[in-house]
Amino acid sequence: MTEEQKVVVMRDDASAKGRQAQSMNIRASRAIADTVRSTLGPAGMDKMMVDEQGNVIVTNDGATILRELDIAHPGAKMITEMAKMQESICYDGTTSTVVLGGQLLSNSEQLFSKGIHPNIICRGFNQAAKWAVEYARGTPNGSVDLTLVAKTAMTGKSVSHSLDTVSDLCVNALKRCGGERDGVRVISQPGGSLEDSYLFDGIIIHKEFTLDTMPKGGLHQVLLINQGLMPDKGDDNTQLHLNSADEVISYRQRMSKDDLISKAQTIIDALPGGGVVFVRDGVGDVICATLAKAGISVVRRLQDSQMEALSCLLGIDIAHDVDDIEGPALADEVKEELIGDMKFVVVSRSRDPDYSSVCTLVLRGATRQTLDETERGFEDALGVVSLAYKDGKVIPGGGSIYIGMAQHLRQRAADMGGREQMAVEAFAEALEIIPATIAENAGHDPLDTILALRNDHQSGNIDYGPDVEKGGTCSMGDLGVFEPLTVVTQAVQSAAEVAISILRIDDIISRRGDM
Repeated sequence: MTEEQKVVVMRDDASAKGRQAQSMNIRASRAIADTVRSTLGPAGMDKMMVDEQGNVIVTNDGATILRELDIAHPGAKMITEMAKMQESICYDGTTSTVVLGGQLLSNSEQLFSKGIHPNIICRGFNQAAKWAVEYARGTPNGSVDLTLVAKTAMTGKSVSHSLDTVSDLCVNALKRCGGERDGVRVISQPGGSLEDSYLFDGIIIHKEFTLDTMPKGGLHQVLLINQGLMPDKGDDNTQLHLNSADEVISYRQRMSKDDLISKAQTIIDALPGGGVVFVRDGVGDVICATLAKAGISVVRRLQDSQMEALSCLLGIDIAHDVDDIEGPALADEVKEELIGDMKFVVVSRSRDPDYSSVCTLVLRGATRQTLDETERGFEDALGVVSLAYKDGKVIPGGGSIYIGMAQHLRQRAADMGGREQMAVEAFAEALEIIPATIAENAGHDPLDTILALRNDHQSGNIDYGPDVEKGGTCSMGDLGVFEPLTVVTQAVQSAAEVAISILRIDDIISRRGDM
């Protein structure tokens, strides 16, 4: 185990001051960055993560790796929190953010050795981040085929062998939902191949009917109830004079049954022609049986997200209890369907065009493990395409923009003067770690690639990045490699902020635990 790894996995309870504290935080951050660095780019490698129970995750998704790491060092935790923020805002770019943040801190140590104070470095980094973001936002950008954005996001994932299929699914799903990422649900089921995946206009829930007694054909009436329909516990303070234990049991059964039948009758009155009731919590067997006689099926114990999706799809509010039912919604079809070897409840959207659109991506694959990674790839791509759909600002990817920002910073630094100039130059050098790592992970020399890219950008070829297949450089625009501008600008800002936050720490002090 290396010293950097020890910093990550071991908790150091001793206090540290000055450069020692800064050095410990920097080494911990670099260890995190080195862990995910080899996963960056279209030729990135996978990580196998194993827990104490032997459960295995194989992935090259930076957010997943960082989420599953067992991290104790407080400095390293700051890096992972930054990655979580990048993931929540942009859905992608977590690996780039962590690698860039780690390189910024690594370059800071070199500035320390030259006698540069941390506060001067922080001011230089802050100014450099602003200039870099201004440059990125000022680069030419325009409308681009969203399919290319989806392909870029999925390149290097486990779905890369079927890019055309999965990118079309991703784009079509978001277009149906008006670009709303939350409107697209993803489920995965082993069996078949990735090409068997499809987009469903509605919701598919991994549940089955308690009793399937709905009328077949035609529109289906649907109710959504947030509260469970279980027997009441009763009032413990009620005093009754009963002569035996049998009388107590009989009384309780009669009272709870009467209450449940009353609730069931309220639902029957709301669904006179039969239908289906979706309930978030449990439903008593008495209610299920009573409703079944009236041609009403029950789906119980749903997640909040599933209830909200049904509400959005059908255009109906979720009733808190049976007493709050205002009226049913109409669905084109509600049925139980076998996908692979598992039963699912399928709800087609209503014909009313005013209702919000919700759709479901059904992913198929050979094994559960490969499907999990496929689902992670789809989740990232959906978020990235959603950003491009809403914002409309995309730029050439492949690390080309980072070379352009680095060139711009060196020009601005030359006019800056003072010691902060060295911090800006260090920031520019750190930006080049992204295209250098992409080239290195593809088996090419990173230094030769960076030197060639500097020359290309100096000549006006600002969309040039590493050629991962042949080596050297090539136009990312010609290859159709594009990414949303927001992913890059947020990555630079986040990396700069966490680096500055860590550099400003000069003491690590043990604190007393909560009383």
